Amino acid sequence: MLFSGLSEVGDDPILRVSKMYRACTDPNKVDLGVGVYKDAKGNTAILNSVKKAEQHLVDNQETKTYLSPAGNAVFNRLVQEMMIGADHPAVGEGRVSTYQTPGGTGGVRIGLEFVKKCNPNTNVWISDPTWPNHTAITKSLGLTPKQYRYYNSKRGEFLYKEMLEDLSGASAGDVVILHGCCHNASGADLSHDQWNELADLMLEKGLVPFIDFAYQGFADGIEEDAYAARVMSSRLPEALIASSCSKNFAMYRDRAGAITLVSPNADEHVKNTSHMLSAVRANYSMPPDHGAAVVAHILGDANLRREWEDEVDAMRSRVKKMRHLFVEQMNEKAPNSGFGYIADQKGMFSYLTLTADQIQTLINDHHIFFMANGRVNMAGLTEANMDYVTDAIASLFKA
Repeated sequence: MLFSGLSEVGDDPILRVSKMYRACTDPNKVDLGVGVYKDAKGNTAILNSVKKAEQHLVDNQETKTYLSPAGNAVFNRLVQEMMIGADHPAVGEGRVSTYQTPGGTGGVRIGLEFVKKCNPNTNVWISDPTWPNHTAITKSLGLTPKQYRYYNSKRGEFLYKEMLEDLSGASAGDVVILHGCCHNASGADLSHDQWNELADLMLEKGLVPFIDFAYQGFADGIEEDAYAARVMSSRLPEALIASSCSKNFAMYRDRAGAITLVSPNADEHVKNTSHMLSAVRANYSMPPDHGAAVVAHILGDANLRREWEDEVDAMRSRVKKMRHLFVEQMNEKAPNSGFGYIADQKGMFSYLTLTADQIQTLINDHHIFFMANGRVNMAGLTEANMDYVTDAIASLFKA
């Protein structure tokens, strides 16, 4: 029988943590696992700007007919401008296009399918650690994943020199997946000087940057966070950028994302565009409309855009506040715990430098749920649960 003989695939680790949290009946339980933003009440609410844009669509949308494979043209233009700027040199030279995709994951998939079409023997360099789907998608396409050192989760240490050493061994034409900001899962980002140095190395080696840009606005601001995407796409002749509106618009289930392609010249770009769209047609024919239409309306309406940017600022500020409050309380309750690095990191994720036994103690005895490798979602912390969480962690350091 065709559908017999397969072995069961285990639960995704993040989904497993979510399942454990839902099954737990302890009223003090805390979810620091799933990677979604939560407000001060622990809710993942719909942004006011999004609700207003959705109401606009209800009142004004006239059809539900198909989009093109490239998706919503207004969304594509405005997202591209937000990431790399309207005055990006590649735009004027006809070397850049953006295609709407089902979330940032869809952008990664289409981008890597395009890479495989260009050269099926290309190596794809992926940071250690990273978001698991980077490796999963690479392997599913038959491309070769290679790791470069990025972060030591047991010491809370960014490994920039080691990163450069590893990428110095890459070959011309290899693709390097880079996190645009708020590195998932470490929260450790490159400085502007480091991005510039990395761009120089990649240009010298003939490497191709693939920026995964899922958290624009969550590090320092919408404009500030675009630095990596802009320096890589302007300094190097070829680039890919997968972007997501899940986090900064809090539209997780609406799957609004994009893949942006920068080609070496306009003639090559025409051919490359045909292959990108061919990959879309073979995967999902054309992307869903709703999420992209909401984002396009917000970005295209001056008042709504200001309101949305204020909401992003508030989300970013709350996560930063939780980082600093966590470190302050841990310094008071367990001065030897060594979590100071968390205040310097950005975005929703960090690793707790705990042993496997300590992590299991927090999960089993205190019902604080997070990844077994120590990754926590800092947005899951609130003023209401902070004392409970820090007391539990501090107890691990008492003799």
